[in-house]
Amino acid sequence: MQAHALVWSRDIAGTRVRGTTRQVPRVVFETLEQPTLLPLALEPFDRPTWAWATVHPDHHIQFRRALYSVPTAYLGRRVEVRGDSRLVRIYYGGEVIKIHAPQPPGGRATDYADYPAERAPYAMRAPEACIRQGEQVGPAVGQFVRVLLSGVFPWARLRQAQKLLRLAERYGAARVNAACARALAFELLDVRRVEGIVRTALERDPAPAERGHVVPLPARFARAPESFTHHPREEEPHGPGDRP
Repeated sequence: MQAHALVWSRDIAGTRVRGTTRQVPRVVFETLEQPTLLPLALEPFDRPTWAWATVHPDHHIQFRRALYSVPTAYLGRRVEVRGDSRLVRIYYGGEVIKIHAPQPPGGRATDYADYPAERAPYAMRAPEACIRQGEQVGPAVGQFVRVLLSGVFPWARLRQAQKLLRLAERYGAARVNAACARALAFELLDVRRVEGIVRTALERDPAPAERGHVVPLPARFARAPESFTHHPREEEPHGPGDRP
């Protein structure tokens, strides 16, 4: 088919006189068009990849297993993405709304200007910072935070990780660390379940007397010790008219 196409375009159609221009296409090409052609590029054509993606609540889309930020105005929108070896372009309605440098699989390209001004400080708290804070609270807490933020969209669970760290401030590092160890043993990656474990442990916590420490209660109705001493009454002689 390729051989016949070359013969047809060069020897048959290329030698006919065009009805509109009244010229022979092959002659026009060889004399006018061919001298102006640029040489073939040494590098192969950079074939782009096209895909559709949804802007998630964390202001990012996923494209070729990497994350790219998008401005707030497009949260929840479906956008078109074009990526080659040099750039990743994000389109909405046929217009470019964001351009990033391509990232490797698992990478992330975040422009903090895409976040609202009031959320920019929160967005700049990287998941690694939460992992380090969790490790300072306890080894199980650090492991829990690391697993919690190891998904495809770690920033989507950043708020949960910060809530877990606040639980340590409220209930104590030891209790939260023990609860995280129990949750990891049962593969419960839910901060609310961890808080439930901590509260259950507090309800089952033995009273101070059971731990060998007695706390005196306030004596609301205290009386003198001698008031509890019983003194029998002395018997008196009864007269004829007295009742026993």
